[in-house]
Amino acid sequence: MRNIYFISFLGFLISCGKERAKQIVVAQENTSIPPYDTIAIDSFSQGATSVDIARKIKMSSLKFQDSLKQIKLKSQEEQLLKKAKDEKVELEKKAAEAQKKIDAEKLKTKEKATAIQPVPAVNP
Repeated sequence: MRNIYFISFLGFLISCGKERAKQIVVAQENTSIPPYDTIAIDSFSQGATSVDIARKIKMSSLKFQDSLKQIKLKSQEEQLLKKAKDEKVELEKKAAEAQKKIDAEKLKTKEKATAIQPVPAVNP
């Protein structure tokens, strides 16, 4: 009976030892590579800040904000000038049409005046 206990105890130790060894190896493999980049970067060197962060810093600067305001003002001025030019062209077209109507009316009155004049009689 003593041998049965001894053999089962050895079997238990061997079986537990194998599973423990697998878990340790797997744990060591997972922790050997960190999930992040470990390269040290000087904060003032090229590539120290990402493009997105540099863009945000640039956009928050006063100079950049002022340039955006200037661009907006220029675009508004261009729109106003374009609108004024379009209105001027419309007014010129209307003036030209009004002048054509006046000329047409004058021509009609001249034609009526020439048609109404009697033809002088010829006396032999």
